[in-house]
Amino acid sequence: MTVQLNSFLMMDGNAKEAIDFYKESLDANLLFCQSFGDAPEDPNSPLPENLKDLVAHAILKIGETNVMIADMFPGLQYRKGNNVNICITTNEIEKTNKFYELLKEDGQVVMPLKQVHFSPAYAIVTDKFGITFQIFTALSEEAVKRGHQKEN
Repeated sequence: MTVQLNSFLMMDGNAKEAIDFYKESLDANLLFCQSFGDAPEDPNSPLPENLKDLVAHAILKIGETNVMIADMFPGLQYRKGNNVNICITTNEIEKTNKFYELLKEDGQVVMPLKQVHFSPAYAIVTDKFGITFQIFTALSEEAVKRGHQKEN
């Protein structure tokens, strides 16, 4: 089993600008970037054209640390306090379920645990201390280390 925790910066429609800023100011290298428009279309909830170019997931390498960054999910409200999350990535659905069940106790479920196009088990939970966690299951240990499923 592999478990990894990373900082995840949620932006308000300006993730591309933030990526450029961190590349310049922190010597960050962009390892991966995917837009919402790159995801499979959900016929029950089509994505408006103006949101398709927003960043769904990107990874910056800053020194020896990976930092994840994205624009806020369409439909979720951006506010100060939910813009920095911790992303827990594991390659075992059972471990994801355990993290989800324990973190949601006396907390708040932002997005229930479910299968999505990029993960067989994914959720967002704010724990009882007000810390927001994205819980992500990758399909392999290598994907956990990369921070995403797709090979580059």
